[in-house]
Amino acid sequence: MASSLRPFKTFVAVLFGVAATAVFPAPASVRAEDLMAPEMASRVGLVENWRRQLSLIGGAKSAVDIQLHVEGNRERHFVEVTREKDGVVEVLSRRDVNELDKYGKPLGVKEARRLASLEVLRWRRRGIETKLAENKIRQVRLYTLGSDGTIEARDAETGELYWVTRNGDPDLFCGSMGIDDDYVTFINGTVLYQLSAETGKLIRQTTLAGTPSMGSVIAGEFALVPTVRGGIEGFPLYDSDMYPFHEIVAGHATAKPVRAPGTTRTAWATDLRFVYVMETEGTPSVIFRFPTDGIVSSELAAAEGNRFFFGSENGHVYGIRATRSGEVLWRQSIGQPIYSTAFVSGERLFVSSVYKNLYCLELATGKHFWKGPVSQIDQVLGSSEDHIFARTNSNRLTVINAASGTRVADVSQINLQHFVTNRLTDRLYLIGAGGMLQCLRPSNASLPTFKVAAEITVAKSSDSSDSEPKAAAGNDPFGANGNIDPFDAGGAAVDPFAPAGDMADPFAPAAGGADPFAPAGGGADPFGGDPFQN
Repeated sequence: MASSLRPFKTFVAVLFGVAATAVFPAPASVRAEDLMAPEMASRVGLVENWRRQLSLIGGAKSAVDIQLHVEGNRERHFVEVTREKDGVVEVLSRRDVNELDKYGKPLGVKEARRLASLEVLRWRRRGIETKLAENKIRQVRLYTLGSDGTIEARDAETGELYWVTRNGDPDLFCGSMGIDDDYVTFINGTVLYQLSAETGKLIRQTTLAGTPSMGSVIAGEFALVPTVRGGIEGFPLYDSDMYPFHEIVAGHATAKPVRAPGTTRTAWATDLRFVYVMETEGTPSVIFRFPTDGIVSSELAAAEGNRFFFGSENGHVYGIRATRSGEVLWRQSIGQPIYSTAFVSGERLFVSSVYKNLYCLELATGKHFWKGPVSQIDQVLGSSEDHIFARTNSNRLTVINAASGTRVADVSQINLQHFVTNRLTDRLYLIGAGGMLQCLRPSNASLPTFKVAAEITVAKSSDSSDSEPKAAAGNDPFGANGNIDPFDAGGAAVDPFAPAGDMADPFAPAAGGADPFAPAGGGADPFGGDPFQN
């Protein structure tokens, strides 16, 4: 009997074991977070500014491009209450004039000043003298492009959503964005989409003549797009009557063109070991090309003063100035191949080699700034006044002292799969796998520190007749502003068509001769009288 029950007991034991495994699974291994908790951030001198869910239907993996842009014609206006202590001005409170009141409407300058004045009175009752001050900074926007053609615009300092829109076919290739103060462009398939940066409204869509190899960049009045057949196609953004152009160069672009801050000059590298610089002001054209020792595989790093910096696969780092004739600032060898984009911060250039060694060079001379490289560094994410934030080769966050090159802190709990490289301000932007974006700032920097000046807004041609210059009221647009009319023979002015000196009129009939244009035989003038009179 016992032997007959043994198989049944074995079956029950196995069944119970399977059920137990299904109901009570083994504990999963601890996984690193992809965003920073407050206590982690404070360890490295950061605080969370904000976090928002991005409009990415597939999470962070569906993000095609995320870019920051410092506005040239939009500002943030603050009313502050300050006091001076030991020669240092301290900001006690700060109100944004666009801050929403309890009714969901912006405060406005007048109300912000009134509220700040009440604070000044409260401080005075406590025996502390304070003052009102006003401060304006350039607005920073953050644009996100998803693989389905969704683009959203946010305030990069507050996370406030300005607009979100979707264009194009989600099944087609999406190329990275071109951004300036007026427009946002992106590639979908073989179509260039042009959106208003203010509202997100579609302005125009243009079919490319060739097949794009990567995204677009805006330079001056044109959107530039590299093509698979080599060269750059340029599309006018402000004048629809202007024809697109195509500039042929040697080789194919290895990365998207980059524009120098505040200018209309762009540069990119090709697979035939050249770096090209194009000027788009006036008639767009390549102004020079620079041969490199080895292929440059990444985007170039740009700095003010029409300067570009890049590294090659042969281990050389270059600095050039984009003048009409081309100027080589310096060349430095680090002895290791370079495939990543260099990072400019202040007067220093940070370059990571293929062996994950991070070098720091002087921007002006190319000389090594650190005694040696920092190892195990994959990419620089951003920088503050004193520190560099970087990703290690194991996808962890590390903080490096910018002056000495020593590691300050390693955050092993962070898994940096997705991030935004910030070359414009001192903020750090991390992205979670689900598409949550986190903005971190230095604990002592409530307002951003700008590393690149805002774009210079210049007068541009437009399709709209409203943009045409209008004559001032009461002024003759063809007048001479009080000067003598050169075509008026009256007054003291001389008739410019009169014969010089005492010379005879060369068009007058010869002496005593008849007028050659008079009617023959003393007849009536065939052109005389009123032609409309019967």
